[in-house]
Amino acid sequence: MRIPVHASSFRQPQRGTAYGRQPVCVRSLAVAAVVAGLAIAGMTTAQAQIYSCRDRSGRFITSDRPSPECANVQVNELTRSGLVRREIPAPLTAEQKAERDRDNERKRVEGVAREQRAQQDRSLLARYRSESDIESARRYYLGLAQDLLKRDEMVRNNAQNDLQAARREAEAYQNGSAYPLQIRKRIENARIEIADAERNIAQHQKDMASVNARFDDTLLRYRQLIATGVPE
Repeated sequence: MRIPVHASSFRQPQRGTAYGRQPVCVRSLAVAAVVAGLAIAGMTTAQAQIYSCRDRSGRFITSDRPSPECANVQVNELTRSGLVRREIPAPLTAEQKAERDRDNERKRVEGVAREQRAQQDRSLLARYRSESDIESARRYYLGLAQDLLKRDEMVRNNAQNDLQAARREAEAYQNGSAYPLQIRKRIENARIEIADAERNIAQHQKDMASVNARFDDTLLRYRQLIATGVPE
């Protein structure tokens, strides 16, 4: 007895199965690998570098890497088309390095000075709210110096009076060298006190002039800051 066979029993293998074409995912991975390889090759070619320089003797040197002959001169990095991608300056000489260090130190000192001045300006504006505040401070410090000045003027005047009195007592003696030791000490001490007091008076006068000059500068700077604005 023959068994009927239907055509559906002999279907062709489906696409993407083991018996047909490869699956789509496998084919995509292969394509991606090829593309990645081409990209890496392109990057390697793009990253290839050309260096050129003119050495001390005037020769033009080109290489795919920095040449020892170009160690002390300017080097140009070129593209494949010969265009200058960047310039690599020649190394500094000892004198140039010293000049660079001096310039850097000068800039550092100037920067510190600017910062100090900015701090002083901020302190000035925080301390004085008006010009009258500045003038009040001036009068205060001048008053301190004037009090010291008056004290030493009094010391000097008293010493001068004592010196005159001692000299009158010494005149009562016929021989100046014969007057008592006590009188000689009074004269000597009075002279010392007068000299000390006069030095102090001169210093107090300088201090008063310095106070006036300082507050003149403070007032001028205050007006400048008010006109230009508070420093950052």
